[in-house]
Amino acid sequence: MKKYLKKVLFILVFLLLIIGITYLYLGYAPKPLPPKLAANIQASTIKVGNLERSYLFYIPKNLPANAPLILVFHASMQDGQAMRVSTVYEFERLADKENFVVVYPNGYKNNWNDCRKTASYPAKTMNIDDKAFVSSLIEKFSSEYKIDTKRVFATGYSNGGHLAFRLAMEMPDKIAAVAAIAASLPTPSNNDCEELNQPIPVMIINGTKDPINPYNGGEVTLYGFGSRGTVLSSSKSAEYFAKAYKAVDQPKMSTLPNQEQRDLTKVLRYEYQIGNPTQTKVVLYAVENGGHVVPQPFYNAPKILGQTSQDINAPLEIWNFFAQQLPH
Repeated sequence: MKKYLKKVLFILVFLLLIIGITYLYLGYAPKPLPPKLAANIQASTIKVGNLERSYLFYIPKNLPANAPLILVFHASMQDGQAMRVSTVYEFERLADKENFVVVYPNGYKNNWNDCRKTASYPAKTMNIDDKAFVSSLIEKFSSEYKIDTKRVFATGYSNGGHLAFRLAMEMPDKIAAVAAIAASLPTPSNNDCEELNQPIPVMIINGTKDPINPYNGGEVTLYGFGSRGTVLSSSKSAEYFAKAYKAVDQPKMSTLPNQEQRDLTKVLRYEYQIGNPTQTKVVLYAVENGGHVVPQPFYNAPKILGQTSQDINAPLEIWNFFAQQLPH
């Protein structure tokens, strides 16, 4: 009996060791240190219908009137604080330099009510009014901090990127431009959002080896579980928004410089030529060999999500894209 118990104990310890090693290799990534900022991150809540919604926000020191506002939406199972880590606090650093307000809203039970009809997470099944949440935040920061309501931008990662698509399609009167990371538009059969009713500037940043959101289109799953239904390819998603500007030509392609020899990714930039050449309206970044991550050179996401490219600083590219958009 003792020999049997020892054998069972040995097997359990061995399995725990294997699980631990696997987690350290695939699931663990040391968090980046918070930077020294001119001001402090703040937390608050706002009543939206019958719900108390929460959010983090950053106001640069000596913020001028009529500053832009950027809403940054986290991924599924994250929150605003996790999104700060995923973007390596870069939006706050840029806010100090460029004078804009950053808001990190928190999703209902860590999810957003995006356009994917078949998704089964609580925000979707309960039809949480995230658009009303966004509208309330815009009104609050307009009233209290005098932000420029014509320069309100939205960006998001994964589920947050899908919410950004919803805002682009259904709230182009309140959102001046959007940027989506690791997200593609749902296929028509999986899309319960309204059709795009006016052109809006859109940036998409997707990895070609994304294990969750397939770059070339298909079913979105969490490693085979929790299907979110099917999505279009990344290029078809970009074309959808380009066609709203009546763009018919093939996009202009360029390659970003390689910043690190050991980085096995390559970033291709597809820009749709629309009107004024100094104002990019629709652009797709294809991160070859990139995973389901926010690409940037300061932090490597857990390996289970795929490779993190160091050839592109996504938050910086997003801000530069937003900054060139003229007010309506």
